[in-house]
Amino acid sequence: MGSFQVLLMQYINKHKLLQAGDKVLVGCSGGIDSMVLLYFLNSIKAQLGISVATVHVDHMLRGEESHKDRLFTEEKAKQWGIECFSRAIPIPAILEEKGGNKQQLCRTERYSYFLEVMEQTGATKFATAHHADDQLETILMSGVRGSLQDGSFGMLASRPFGGGQLIRPQLAVVKEQIAAYAKAQGISYREDSSNAEAAYTRNRLRQKVLPLLKEENNNVSQNFVELAEDMQQDQQFLQDLAEQKLKQIMRVENEQIILSAKSFRVEAYALQKRMVLLLLNYLYNPKQVPLTRQLTEQMREMMQSSSGTVFLHLPQNYIAIRQYDTVFLSRQSQQIVTGLTSINITADWTPVYHGRQYKVMPTVRQEQTGNATTWYFQAPENASFFLRSRKPGDRILLTGMNHPKKLSRLMIDEKIPVPMRESWPVITTDKNELLLVPGLRPSALVSRQKRDGDNWVLIEKLL
Repeated sequence: MGSFQVLLMQYINKHKLLQAGDKVLVGCSGGIDSMVLLYFLNSIKAQLGISVATVHVDHMLRGEESHKDRLFTEEKAKQWGIECFSRAIPIPAILEEKGGNKQQLCRTERYSYFLEVMEQTGATKFATAHHADDQLETILMSGVRGSLQDGSFGMLASRPFGGGQLIRPQLAVVKEQIAAYAKAQGISYREDSSNAEAAYTRNRLRQKVLPLLKEENNNVSQNFVELAEDMQQDQQFLQDLAEQKLKQIMRVENEQIILSAKSFRVEAYALQKRMVLLLLNYLYNPKQVPLTRQLTEQMREMMQSSSGTVFLHLPQNYIAIRQYDTVFLSRQSQQIVTGLTSINITADWTPVYHGRQYKVMPTVRQEQTGNATTWYFQAPENASFFLRSRKPGDRILLTGMNHPKKLSRLMIDEKIPVPMRESWPVITTDKNELLLVPGLRPSALVSRQKRDGDNWVLIEKLL
C-alpha cells in the first residue's frame, strides 16, 4: 500500500501539516477512517519527529453500541502504545433539558472536549480523518443548502484550532484507498450504525449521489479536492482584500457597527458579498445562524442607495438601518431609547446622537463645514431650536401637502418598527414646529437651497 502512504506524505508536505516537534492529537471514533489515520500517524511518528495521542467521545446516543466503541478505541490505543483520552457526554439528557439540533449539539460538545484535551496535553495539531469523499459531500451539502457563498468552499487542509491547528491529512485519499490500507495492515475498526440512516442529508448524498458521480468519473472526489484548493486560494485573496476594505469604511460605536453605504457600493460585487458576510460574522456565529444567499443579498441591496431610510430585520433580534448614506447594525433593543432629553441646538455642535451632530446659526454667520448637510429655513431672530424625542401629537408639514401630517402616521407609512417610534429624534423650533425628522423626512419649512427670507441654517453632520 505504498501509494496510500505516498499520497498522504505528499499531501502533508505540500500543505506543511506536520513539523518536527508537533504533538498530534487524533480525533478517533473507532470507525475505519479515524483508526487508519491513527495507525498511519503512529507508524510515521519517529520518521517525522512527532508524538501522537488520541481522543474519543461517546455521545451516548446508541447505548451499549457507542459504549463498546469507546472501549474498543481505548483498547486499540493501548495496544499500539498511544495515550488515549475519552469521555461520555450525555447528549440525550442535554437535548431533553435544553433542546436544539442534535447534530450541532454533538459537534459543539465534542469539539469543546477536543479543545480541553489539546490544552491539557499541549497538543499543537488536532487531526481529523476527513477524506476526499467527505470533501465532495461537504461541497454538495453546501450547494444544496445555499451556503456556498460563506467563503470556505469545502473543508480546509488546515485551520486555526485552539492554540494550534486542525489538520486533515486524509483529504489526499478516498474511502476505497482507506479501506484497502486497513485491509493490508490488518487494522480493525467499528461500524457506526447511524452512518446508514437515510434521515441525514450527508448519508443520502453518500448513498445515492456519490455512486452516480463516480460512475461518470471515478476520480471525481480527488478532482473536487483540487477544485476546493484552487477556490480556497482565490477566496482567501478576496477575503483578505474584503477585510481590508471593510476596516476602512466601518467603525464600532456604542456596540453599533456603522458604515457608509456609498463607500460600500463603489467596491466590486465580489468584494461587496464578502464584506456583507464579514459584517454578519461580527453579529453571528455562522454555525448557529446559517448565512444564506437571500440574507446576504438583502443586506447588499439595502446599501445600493443613499436616499431615504431602509430597515432590514435580521435573525436573533438584530436590525440593519440605513438612514440616507449611514448604515447601522445592532441589536434592535439597543436602538430603543427610553427618551431623549431635550437638547438645545446652538451654533456649537450637539452631542453625537444616532451617528449625527447638529448646529443652528443665522445664515449671515454660516460657516463652511465639510461632510455636512445644510437645511435653510425662516424663523424669528430670537427663536430657539431643539433636538428631542417624538411626542404624542407631533405633526410635520411635508412638501406638497396643505396640512401637517401626524408623525405617527408618517412612521407607519415609512414602516418604522413600533419599538423605535417613541424614541425617534426630531428637530423642532421653540414653537414645536418640526423642521426635520433625522434619517426620515425633512419638513416643507426647510430647504437644501437658500430661499428668499431664509435667515437660519441647520447643519447636519454624519459621523
